[in-house]
Amino acid sequence: MQKKESIRKMFAGISPRYDFLNHLLSLGRDRYWRRFAVSKLPRGIILDVCSGTGDVAIEASNKSHAVASDFCEEMLQLCAQKIKVRGIANIDCVQNDAENLSFKDETFNGAIVAFGIRNVSDMEKALSEMNRVVKKKGKVVILEFSQPEDPFFRSVYYFYFKRVLPLIGAVISKKSGAYDYLPSSVMLFPERNEFVELMKKSGIRNVEFYNLTYGIVTVYVGVK
Repeated sequence: MQKKESIRKMFAGISPRYDFLNHLLSLGRDRYWRRFAVSKLPRGIILDVCSGTGDVAIEASNKSHAVASDFCEEMLQLCAQKIKVRGIANIDCVQNDAENLSFKDETFNGAIVAFGIRNVSDMEKALSEMNRVVKKKGKVVILEFSQPEDPFFRSVYYFYFKRVLPLIGAVISKKSGAYDYLPSSVMLFPERNEFVELMKKSGIRNVEFYNLTYGIVTVYVGVK
């Protein structure tokens, strides 16, 4: 509970500059990563878990009805403002805990979480919940940071990720903790094959993964 509340407060604190920093610190690649991940979802009703300000839900709304779910009220308020300004009618914003989703079994055609699964207290429980609320043969998609496999690129990336990114994030957001937390949480995230096994343990089948941008991020796709 302590980790969950500290994470909630951290994201509430950086919410006003969250979108700008995502685009800046990823050099704009975050848009491509989200598009790729969403392309792995079926059409229908899609649940975006740990939705933040709703960028994944907005991407999914191009072909589906989306539900943006997050436990941070400040983030969801920004999500609601964004979809209102853009006149998007097929997104609902719902405050929800990823580890205890309030939705009924087999409600959605697909569920996705982008850059949020590493922040939950119990990843296996959150994955199990995503699997529970997805219909039979529905898809579960995870987009998450990963560690590049090429040794040279990894050394360059680590310098940026551990040294430069936290400094820029702290200066712009005026909140140093969140952008120190980001690299440390990625370093602690399971290796690709370990995370695949965790998804399988949560009841998700036929899990595949795709490395993007030299392995900076990985998209995991499984079936209920």
